[in-house]
Amino acid sequence: MTITTEEITARARGIKLLAFDVDGVCTDGRLFYGPDGCALHAFHARDGLGLVRARLAGIVCAAISGRASKNVDARLNELKVPFIRQGIRHKDRELQTILDELGFALHEVCFVGDDVNDLCCLRTVGLSVSPADGDPAVLRSVHHVTHRVGGQGVLREVVELILTAQDRWSDDERDTTPQEPTDPQRTM
Repeated sequence: MTITTEEITARARGIKLLAFDVDGVCTDGRLFYGPDGCALHAFHARDGLGLVRARLAGIVCAAISGRASKNVDARLNELKVPFIRQGIRHKDRELQTILDELGFALHEVCFVGDDVNDLCCLRTVGLSVSPADGDPAVLRSVHHVTHRVGGQGVLREVVELILTAQDRWSDDERDTTPQEPTDPQRTM
């Protein structure tokens, strides 16, 4: 699907929820298994900063993954992602459940996915995005393809696109994001 930069910007202006797949978006899609049989993932720090900046700007974030992994849960909890849904077969149904809870509409969602099991969401949302190395069917179906490939800062790129369209992005983080209150009992 080909749309203009102006259309992408217009769609990004109305985004309230950033929903995303994990494997192939937050990671490069490869799975490494440790001696205990647990799958290991590598997450890019830029995606972490992107998710933090989205949250601080008021964009709600949701991970909807077909696989379930303790380390995905740990990383996304660390980043305070409020909706972490794993082991999901019907991602579109889960997305609708989240929207019903929040009172948001599909046109207020940006979904980032890389493979055919994400198409059910990508074809219905206000702004659909794929990493540059997404499946060919996905690349043909989305509104926007990132410059970056999965696991290399895709979410950070998408957050910048959305917040820039909403006039809430600055290269100087201090200019655009409120400081969270500090909790003396919480250490990072």
